[in-house]
Order: sequence, then structure tokens, then C-alpha cells
Amino acid sequence: MNSKIGFGKQLLCCFTVILMTAVLAACGGREAPPQSEHTRNEVAQKSVEEFVASAKKSPKEAAQNLSVLMESLEAYASEFQGPYIQLRDTAKELQSLYQSSAAKDKIEAQLDTLKQQAESL
Repeated sequence: MNSKIGFGKQLLCCFTVILMTAVLAACGGREAPPQSEHTRNEVAQKSVEEFVASAKKSPKEAAQNLSVLMESLEAYASEFQGPYIQLRDTAKELQSLYQSSAAKDKIEAQLDTLKQQAESL
């Protein structure tokens, strides 16, 4: 009887060890590979294009939506630099125009500039 209980405990311990090993192996998976430059450019272009389209369609919501876009552009500029710095700076100029309640034609010109810079990535 003791041998059956001892064997049962050993079996339970082995099962637990195997289960824990499987769980730990699954949790320690590889990190996602970093984005390629091409992918980063596409994501930035799409974000800017969507923002510009939205800003032209709903100008009253544009300033708020720009703050969301600015977070992404700030991150890209600080991490990858290069053309993302210029794109971020153009967005900052647009933000200043919104804050100062600039004329519609100035805002639209800055939106077009932002879109052109994104397309050139």
C-alpha cells in the first residue's frame, strides 16, 4: 500500500514538474522582432494620412486627435530620429496653429505639408 502511495506522489510530482516546465517555456517566448524601416515608414504614413483626412472632415476634433498623433511622432523621433524629427516638428507647428486659432487656410496648408512629409518617408 505504501508503495502505491509513494508511486502516486512521484507521479504527481513528475506531472507538476512537466507542467511547470511547459508553462515557463511558453511564458519566456521570444520578443517580437523590431520593426523594419519600411514598416515604420508605412505606419507613420498611414497615421498621418488618417489624421489629415479626419482633420479636414472634422476640424473641431482635429486638435485633440493631433495630440494622439503627436505621442507617436514623439516616440518615433526620439527612437529613430532622421526624417521623423522633421515630421514631428511639422506636427508641432500645426499644433501651435490650432492653439492660436489660426486661419483655416494656414491650418490646411500645414496639414498638406505634414501629409507631403509623411509621403516622402
